[in-house]
Amino acid sequence: MPEAPRRRDVLAGALAAAGVAALPGCLAPAAAAPDGGDAPPARRPPGELPLRALGSTGVSLPILALGGFHLGGCADETAARALLETALAEGVRLLDNAESYQDGRAEEWLGAGLAALGAREQVFLMTKTFKPDGRTAESAARDLQASLRRLRTDRLDLWQLHSVQSVEDVDRAFAPGGAMEFIRAQQAAGTVRFTGVTGHANPAANLRALEWWDRGLTFDVMQMPVNPLDALQLSFQARVLPELRRRGIGVLAMKTSASGALLRGGLCTIDECLRYVWGLPVDVAVVGMETPDQVRADAALARAARLDAAARAALLARLQPHAALSLEW
Repeated sequence: MPEAPRRRDVLAGALAAAGVAALPGCLAPAAAAPDGGDAPPARRPPGELPLRALGSTGVSLPILALGGFHLGGCADETAARALLETALAEGVRLLDNAESYQDGRAEEWLGAGLAALGAREQVFLMTKTFKPDGRTAESAARDLQASLRRLRTDRLDLWQLHSVQSVEDVDRAFAPGGAMEFIRAQQAAGTVRFTGVTGHANPAANLRALEWWDRGLTFDVMQMPVNPLDALQLSFQARVLPELRRRGIGVLAMKTSASGALLRGGLCTIDECLRYVWGLPVDVAVVGMETPDQVRADAALARAARLDAAARAALLARLQPHAALSLEW
């Protein structure tokens, strides 16, 4: 028997044995604590990743997600497949991506991997549309068709307006005829289950999207940087996170190590970064993992204890002298 089918059979057995995978759409009913903490251990098999409710969507997900940009940055498709297989075997279910990653290569490799493994129904598949110069319904429509083709699916679990840059950028996307109008229409049509907005650089842009949410142009999820350094400067966790929790919007944390800057500078370990983030009321951390060993290590951290209040305070005090926006692109 060829090697690929053997791996696929082993993975299928692992997925079938997992409590999350056994549920419809691979989404567990929301069982997390109301403060965003992990679901009680009795709700999942030993060794499985902790679950948290994804805002008020009515579903819950494992707290570790696979970043699509790093999957697309693998040396080749074989390496990307190994990364995906390891993530699924470790219990990761939310798979991040975007049409802009490596000009579509990340989506192509993910779609091919899911098809080869027969794992589409076992994952929560997310991608994003990114056309900052237009932000129109027409550009979003083109992105959606291309993403569905590359991902080899007819629907998305989450489709997000990607990387809002400024208040003006958000206003273009949410205006009549803008990208968000089309995103919401695809949710109504059933092509997209949940919708979201991501913002990387300016909390004011994310807050502007929430102003549109308050006017009735709602979405389900927001993805934004959350890391120890963010707490000390232009802070998403201080300014945006409480507003998301108040509205019941799901929270996806990204840039959990400031795109690696905290690690390269020797300012934090990945252990400190992830345990800090999971100690906050976020739902899922989208982590840029580059090798199967990194996936296994981060999954072990997801199962470990969170930093307590004293440890978080000590970490922030240690980082305070190093706070600089230049470390967070």
